[in-house]
Amino acid sequence: MELFYKIAYHRMYDHYLPKLMQTIGHLNAEELWKQGESANSIGGIVLHICEHVKRNAIRYSNPNIHFEKGIEEYFPIMYFSPEMLSKAVQETFDEWKKEYVKACNERSSIDMHDLFHLVEHTSYHLGQIVDRTKLLRGQKLDFCQNGLNEKNLRLRIKNTTVL
Repeated sequence: MELFYKIAYHRMYDHYLPKLMQTIGHLNAEELWKQGESANSIGGIVLHICEHVKRNAIRYSNPNIHFEKGIEEYFPIMYFSPEMLSKAVQETFDEWKKEYVKACNERSSIDMHDLFHLVEHTSYHLGQIVDRTKLLRGQKLDFCQNGLNEKNLRLRIKNTTVL
């Protein structure tokens, strides 16, 4: 069980967050908020991820909270600059990290199904963002070649002192 919590933590904060931040850094504001006929904007998908991460962070300190609306259709167009969007992402993940580590250290109940869904859902939408960015920019992002790979993630998990 403890290993699962470590994997989730490092996958979210040390693997997905850097990929998300690097990908946003490759885009300009127009590219972030451009929508296709039936496709959400990259920026909207980023904010969708942030909303999901925020809700999970809130649940760690308030497990009985009930949100009035789901986020299935939450893909807002905010026209943030890449820098503003990156700042919002970093703040969201930092708050999640703080609440997650606190809940783990206090042995609070973290719903494993919710946590698994958060990791899986973030991965799914991150894949969309990366793919659209590669298509828009016509270039590879080379995460693996630059150290964001499974081998390094496993080492980080093995050597963690966070949880």
